[in-house]
Amino acid sequence: MAATAAVPTPPATVTDLPTVYVTLTDLPAKDSLSFIHANKDVPVASQVDVADGTTTQTLACTTLPTDVAPLGVGCPTIKGHGNFTWTLDKKSYQLKFDKKTAILGMLPGKTWILIANRADPSLMRNKATLELARQFGMVATPESRFVDLVVNGQDLGSYLLTDKVTVTKFDPTKPDSHVALTSPQGVLVEMDSHFGAAEPIHFTTARSRSIFTLKDSYVGFKNDPGVVLDADTQAGWDDVQSTINTLEGLLYARNPDWTKISALIDVDSFVKYYFVSEFVENPDVALSSVFFYKDGPTDKLHAGPVWDYDISLGNYATTNRGGNPTEDYVKNELLTIKGNGPFDWWTQLFRNQAFAAQANATYATLKPFVNDVPSTIDGYQTQLLQSAAHNFVVWPNILGQTSVIAFNGGHSPITSTWAAEVALLRSWAAQRASYLAHAYGANVPVLRYSAHVQNIGWQPTVSTGQMTGTTGRSLRAEAIKITDTNTTTTGSVVGNAHVQNIGWMGYQAPGAVIGTVGRSLRMEAIQLKLTGNLATRYTISYRVHVQNIGWMGWVSNGATAGTTGRSLRLEALQIRIVRK
Repeated sequence: MAATAAVPTPPATVTDLPTVYVTLTDLPAKDSLSFIHANKDVPVASQVDVADGTTTQTLACTTLPTDVAPLGVGCPTIKGHGNFTWTLDKKSYQLKFDKKTAILGMLPGKTWILIANRADPSLMRNKATLELARQFGMVATPESRFVDLVVNGQDLGSYLLTDKVTVTKFDPTKPDSHVALTSPQGVLVEMDSHFGAAEPIHFTTARSRSIFTLKDSYVGFKNDPGVVLDADTQAGWDDVQSTINTLEGLLYARNPDWTKISALIDVDSFVKYYFVSEFVENPDVALSSVFFYKDGPTDKLHAGPVWDYDISLGNYATTNRGGNPTEDYVKNELLTIKGNGPFDWWTQLFRNQAFAAQANATYATLKPFVNDVPSTIDGYQTQLLQSAAHNFVVWPNILGQTSVIAFNGGHSPITSTWAAEVALLRSWAAQRASYLAHAYGANVPVLRYSAHVQNIGWQPTVSTGQMTGTTGRSLRAEAIKITDTNTTTTGSVVGNAHVQNIGWMGYQAPGAVIGTVGRSLRMEAIQLKLTGNLATRYTISYRVHVQNIGWMGWVSNGATAGTTGRSLRLEALQIRIVRK
């Protein structure tokens, strides 16, 4: 961290953005950043001044003197925030007030997070994703503002001030940006297979072995070791565990019952959460920071609120962590990161034709917001111009250096200028929006297909863009069957397979088996094409996973995927259909 010019005092600001000044007042031993950095979870009493250049909002102790307030009772407090990000040099912090407080025009909240965005050299991935979720109408999307941060006179650079994901009691007379519940047994939970096992209250699902933690409730509880929940919160926690285990039993069934699944979940929230995660290709969607809530036993399970997107939107270079803007990402387990268990609910949901069809229909209403993300990024670039320039003076070890996420595939080295990082983000977002615009929409067909695999037989049917077959198991794919296209557009999908000892078998009729069954013969290559008006309006693309090669490139409209003359088995494939 570099020394900077003399830090101003309120109401002056560091740059043209508002400045949050935090003065530690818990004397004499807890009044330094070094104490906070050594004691992440210990809140320190403070005074918070929010300056906008002309006025100052002062938030100070209200019930006890600043020098005797135990753990900040009655005072604003600051403490550390984050897991992996807490290990970095530029750290995130949590501010907490003794009552709900409105800051910088945002709705009142008691707990606020100052996000450092250390892993995101653009400084705007979190903000852009939260704004997209808000435009989608996602419930309780945290509000946020770009600010500069000064703690005890130390300039810490550019931050994102955002409301924390928490629960409140529903009050129809008061607008609220939190999860507003009406049932005393309402709860908020987080799927956190990365860090959840260390939380005092957590459980592991019976089927996927994913870890869920209890984060908040209508009644409220102190999330400390040995905590005993009140009767209502315990009942709500028991109920949501039962709901999640029942849901997983249905999701992973060979023939999932959509009527029962849709009776358990708020489908609209799951569709919108999917498109937030799919657009930004968030690798954490299989790992952590995935929230759900349930407003008592009679309510459905809702997906959201959204949270934590600093490593998304192409911040990784590798495909499995979201680096490729033209992939079907969240719906494919093979393209996600597994935690303690393979949390792949959206992979399973897309096996249901009704969910895939609703996703297509919903995207027609969401597409304008997604298409506008590059323009949103342009606006943030203008807004952050001074603050970003100042941030990289305060933190000169970021631009042009190795990324802090390079160890597992983060794009690295970081470019030498902030403008170049923003340009990379904008380009990636534009490519991603273009791909989704062609892949989803009210009239886009939903393909349904299944592979017949050595030692397994017919696998469960999957939907457009998903993988069928196996990888890493050395099993041959022997046949594929495409059962329907779920569209009123005339035409069909026909396919041709190159099979061991046979060669090309010729194009088969729509819905027929492509390849062989019961003869222990490997498919070595395939060709797929559309007929009728489907061929006029759409492109069918496909790729295959081949013995000794791995995933080969995408081909389209009758081209050969796989190999001939090399005796190599097909092991898996993906098929997708997009607008021309």
